[in-house]
Amino acid sequence: MVEELVTVLAAGERFTGFTSVEVDRKFTHAAGSFHLHIAAEAGAFATAAKFVAGTEIDILFNGDLALRAFVDRYKPKITRHKRAEINISGRSRGQDFIDSAAMHDTGEFIGKSPLDIAKALDKFGVGITSDLNLDKINWRVTPGELAHRAVEKICRSQGAWMSGQADGSIAITTAGRGRNGALIEGKNILDAEGDHNWANRHSHVIVRGQGALGHGAAVTQIEAMARDASLGRYRPIVVIQDDDTDKGRAQKRADHRRDSEVGNSLRAHIVTQGFHDDAGVLWQPGFLTYSEIPFLGIAQDMAIEAVKCRQDRHSGSLTMLSLVDPLALGAKKSRKGGKTAGAWKSDAGQTD
Repeated sequence: MVEELVTVLAAGERFTGFTSVEVDRKFTHAAGSFHLHIAAEAGAFATAAKFVAGTEIDILFNGDLALRAFVDRYKPKITRHKRAEINISGRSRGQDFIDSAAMHDTGEFIGKSPLDIAKALDKFGVGITSDLNLDKINWRVTPGELAHRAVEKICRSQGAWMSGQADGSIAITTAGRGRNGALIEGKNILDAEGDHNWANRHSHVIVRGQGALGHGAAVTQIEAMARDASLGRYRPIVVIQDDDTDKGRAQKRADHRRDSEVGNSLRAHIVTQGFHDDAGVLWQPGFLTYSEIPFLGIAQDMAIEAVKCRQDRHSGSLTMLSLVDPLALGAKKSRKGGKTAGAWKSDAGQTD
């Protein structure tokens, strides 16, 4: 059993005495979350003073920042047997962008990229970055719309995600920008489960929409299609692009939807010991990891969709990894091995 050193910095002090710790981050979510459990002697006032709701904290694993977040809930409990415990939970700074309205003086953006729009709506100091060169669009805020929902929608239409970072900021990005060490059956995998699910795949993804400016069929009757050639039967789906688009962006949306369906049909759930890979790097959502698990019939790069780190006194430090085919998160396949079983093979088809 491996037990890493978990340190929480709060109100200028360091705390290490936790009964259990859980940090949960997903690549497709703009904020990570945490839960801390403290066994305390009767009388929780001293702890409450340090972890009062709204307090910003840093959670570190062996000195590496796992999550910078705010305390949302502080729940002390005492029983008739004088057993006392305290539960603390919260989310990273991205929660303000997720939960708050999109506020802007005019509510109108002409020729702006998703990053430009996100920065203009970030009245909360979350910090929005991007490593992608996305198309500029014409866009208007819907009254009452939440900031994250608005920007996430226009990012998704161009095959990008709003991904919460360990420091609480949000990145507009795709998976595959970094790499964790390999996951090998019989070496560093405790539990593994595969999920081969083709229920949500379609033979043809058809995107239809309209441009915001101009007239004529080229603007008012835009259509693009992407085909999943490996499905083997006719199962079309029509997606309506409900914001400003053109032929190129409609094609991106179709390709992205097709690739996401293909990638999400190939999943694995892994439990490994410790919060770091063999090279000492924290497991990170969005990173690629070469996975060789013969029982699941997989030998290829997989993208880390979600990371849940949990430590308690019974199991030590465990990391639960949700893996998907890299296509699901916008990354390209690489190092795909011939050992991969047929059930895991996919052909994303062609764009018509």
